[in-house]
Amino acid sequence: MVKRLSALTLVEVDPQKEEVLSRDLKRIVEMFNEIARLEIAEGVEPLYTTFFGEVNLRDDEESEPVGVGGLNLCGERLEDGYLKSPKTL
Repeated sequence: MVKRLSALTLVEVDPQKEEVLSRDLKRIVEMFNEIARLEIAEGVEPLYTTFFGEVNLRDDEESEPVGVGGLNLCGERLEDGYLKSPKTL
């Protein structure tokens, strides 16, 4: 399945990662199959939002910008004046 999807999407997959990707794809397909098997009562309208009240927002208050100097708590994550975020992929 991984090789077929790789060919269809024109994405190269590292052969060492094919087994892990195959396992993950199987789990995803199983999850969607479970969702498809759910019994949903007839006439139930889709839920677009759960919020039906007034919005309780805070009042904006003017303040001084913090600047990079105020970020010294993140010491090791500052690089060249920029805050580095953790790698997500």
